[in-house]
Amino acid sequence: MIDEQELPDAEEVPDRPPRPGLRERLARRPLGAGFWLGAVILVGYFVTAVSALVVFHPDLEFLPVNPAWMPPAPFAPVLGPSSAHPFGVLPGLGVDLFRSIWQATPWDLGIVAGILLFDAVLGWFLGSIAGMNEGGILDGLISWIGDTLGAIPSFFLVVGIFAGLSFVAPTDIGLPLFIVLFGAIIWPATARVTRDRARLVARLPYVEATRACGGSRRRILVRHVLPGSVSALLAQIPLDVAPIFFVLIVFPWFWDCGSSGAKNTTSGAGYLLPSLPPFSPLPWLDFPEWGNFLAVGVCYGLPISSGLVQGTIYWWMFLFPLVAIMGLAFGIALVCDGLDRRLARLRR
Repeated sequence: MIDEQELPDAEEVPDRPPRPGLRERLARRPLGAGFWLGAVILVGYFVTAVSALVVFHPDLEFLPVNPAWMPPAPFAPVLGPSSAHPFGVLPGLGVDLFRSIWQATPWDLGIVAGILLFDAVLGWFLGSIAGMNEGGILDGLISWIGDTLGAIPSFFLVVGIFAGLSFVAPTDIGLPLFIVLFGAIIWPATARVTRDRARLVARLPYVEATRACGGSRRRILVRHVLPGSVSALLAQIPLDVAPIFFVLIVFPWFWDCGSSGAKNTTSGAGYLLPSLPPFSPLPWLDFPEWGNFLAVGVCYGLPISSGLVQGTIYWWMFLFPLVAIMGLAFGIALVCDGLDRRLARLRR
């Protein structure tokens, strides 16, 4: 029997150390300068998108086309960057590039965010299930579907399926359909890297202990496998931005620069006006979208394809849309890399 005099008084019991606050936690495991730089870039894009929603409402989906900026013949003057037009003019569409890129920001952010959301959810969830059931029926089925979709280039698969669905889908839902379809097609790459990580997580001692203690498969998936596979998801997301714009750029570029869809002007001088490719996810030609600007800019801004002044490079036509696309991809990559480093420090 313990003598009551040997027990320490309540006042002598040391207090429990307080939990560290958010500032202290960040000081111990900083996110890094790269993360904050990427966050600033993405916040800048978000602010630009919100301002575009306010400024260009309710005509956000229509570009103000100026016919005077669409020269009917070569050797016509082309407006470059100036105080009146900071990014110059894109004569193929007859629009001011600064205003057009600004107006297209909410549309492109929505397209990228929607596709990456479908891609991340499907790839992360299905890849984790496959990795947790390595060698099982679910693993074989998910891997077979992913390998089948991954064997076909996403560009041709998206265009082919979208072309077929366009016959039965109304025109006004073409862009939402494209977002869902694209996200449902590019998920195998995310699922594959997630599966490899989930397979390793499922073999960790604490996961095996949870399984031995009677933990359900759902609990193991939600509490251990899915959180443990986030690093693979963060590593894959930046790589999936490029295929999105590849489809949005290459398809109209081939259509116009190959002269199959572009139309000669009535002057017969050879200057080509762009046209909307068949089965395009964009509802109309003057829809604000960075990929379309870059395709038209490369087609008419380089001397090999320009119908303006032969041998002249109109660099602003493709430089500024390219910077807008690369800046967004760079910001997403920095944020994902910073979060991955943060999670790696927490696991140590």
